[in-house]
Amino acid sequence: MSASGRQLVAQSHEVRFRERAAVPVELGGYLGNLVSALASVADLDAVYLIGSAASGGYEHGRGDVDVVAVTSRSLAPDERRLLVAAAEAVPCPARKLELVVYPRGSDAWEINLNTGEHVSYDPADEPSFWFVIDRAVAESHAVPLVGSPWREVFAPVPHETLLAALADSLDSIGLPGAVRAWAWTETDAWLSKPAAADWLRERVRRDLQGLR
Repeated sequence: MSASGRQLVAQSHEVRFRERAAVPVELGGYLGNLVSALASVADLDAVYLIGSAASGGYEHGRGDVDVVAVTSRSLAPDERRLLVAAAEAVPCPARKLELVVYPRGSDAWEINLNTGEHVSYDPADEPSFWFVIDRAVAESHAVPLVGSPWREVFAPVPHETLLAALADSLDSIGLPGAVRAWAWTETDAWLSKPAAADWLRERVRRDLQGLR
């Protein structure tokens, strides 16, 4: 794609983002700039805000920004590095950006970036449970910044795959993540971590009342 074509794509993505996305006000400008930067170096089919900023649990200054981008095709190694450089060049107002990039039609990611900390280009280098759980939660909470709704782009995570990922994750996700997983097993709903903590308090309160 020519430079002028990429600029037009980036501009159209930014307009669509500002019209459609419901995101924390502190992140609006940043996400618009990020989408434009990514679109300037790659053909994007979709970009989603996921994680706490999409599920209502974002705490500005403490939380990360989690974004999934979907490219129209698999990227060559030099194209992946160019996309990472574009993302790193946009100042992030949150603690960091966590960006995962998938080619359309695949659940095998090609880029896993934590800005300023870590980047990987090979799924074999990372525990798979992180990405399985994130995709499962995104089925309920993903905010499309560009492109179609999540469920029109990604197939649902199979139930048994999700159960295995949750079991594998328990030593790594910390207490808030474990509470959220417990809430899901009881309610079949993915809550934000603060909402899951509230759920646990109410459950303990009811249990205590039943013991009196």
